[in-house]
Amino acid sequence: MQTVSGVQTAAFTNTSLADNTGIDASAAQWRTAAHISIRLGGGANVCFHGGETVGNLPPATTWSTALNYYAMVPDGPNVTVEGVRTFNRGDGVAFGSNAPNWTLRGAYVHYARDGCVENHFVFAGTVDDALLDGCFIGFASRPYQAVADGSGNVMTIQNTLVRLQPMDGVYTGPVPGHGAFFEWSATSPQLALYNDVFRADQPSNDGDEHMAPPPGKLAGCANNVMVWLGPGPYPEPLPSCFTLMTGAAGLDYWNQAVAQWKANHPPATADVGPPVVSLFAPAANATVTGVVTLTATAVDDRELAEVRFQLDGQDLGAATTTDLTPTKYTLPWDSRGSANGTHTLTATAHDAAGNSATAAGIPVTISN
Repeated sequence: MQTVSGVQTAAFTNTSLADNTGIDASAAQWRTAAHISIRLGGGANVCFHGGETVGNLPPATTWSTALNYYAMVPDGPNVTVEGVRTFNRGDGVAFGSNAPNWTLRGAYVHYARDGCVENHFVFAGTVDDALLDGCFIGFASRPYQAVADGSGNVMTIQNTLVRLQPMDGVYTGPVPGHGAFFEWSATSPQLALYNDVFRADQPSNDGDEHMAPPPGKLAGCANNVMVWLGPGPYPEPLPSCFTLMTGAAGLDYWNQAVAQWKANHPPATADVGPPVVSLFAPAANATVTGVVTLTATAVDDRELAEVRFQLDGQDLGAATTTDLTPTKYTLPWDSRGSANGTHTLTATAHDAAGNSATAAGIPVTISN
């Protein structure tokens, strides 16, 4: 058994592991600027346990930049990853080119700017007992190479919670926006879905992805819930193995499921990562008059406590403690209380552990 512990500022990279190697990273946290925080592979039956990767990409980071950052790339036949926690990377866990029959168990993937779980080499694999809370795309298994055909394999997703997160950096379409639950094609694996809860608050920006299980791809399916908090009917037909929940009842069901998962999977390490925050509105160089709604996008790896808006370094009003839509914190501001002219607007986010971060300032012109 290999052990990794403490705060790591360099990536973990070992692609020559022997068969049956175990790595205990339950006391390790990665805060690295490397494109891949954790990369492992080599022999068969490798098991990686625990560990947390904390990214620092501001919410305003473009999709094309964010997708180059991976929390973890596990490889090797029958590789198992369990209990890993990832925050604010482009991709969560992306299985490599030689990872048939992979397993991801007990993982917490939070605020993944592209795919939460990626299986682009179209192997059979299993996601079990995971919380994927804030994905641009839930599961991506469209083959990297056109010649790859995984249609005879089965990817099982069970006992898992997955929520799509509207992001400020998108591949296409309106902002904030997200892709869909399944990035799939004819040569992607079959899907088996058991005892899962899915949540979406708006339709997908990406028309070539699937908000429901891809047609003709269900190898097995039972006891799933779709929580739809968007406008109108659900965007795609759901199979009979799904129960659709909406409104307050749906939100309560999701919140209770997440609270139970977190109670069953407490973090093993202290909160050492600050939040990430960007200003969302008004836009840079905007001219503002009268009462203006200020909006910041802020997220933390654990628990965000508050966001404070500032003009020229001075707080504007009280702290905002509630995101009425996930990650968006707003404050009505009467610009008539400040002098006309050009000013710098910013926002500072604080988490429950006392860590903080300040958004890049933007110029605004007050004209009243």
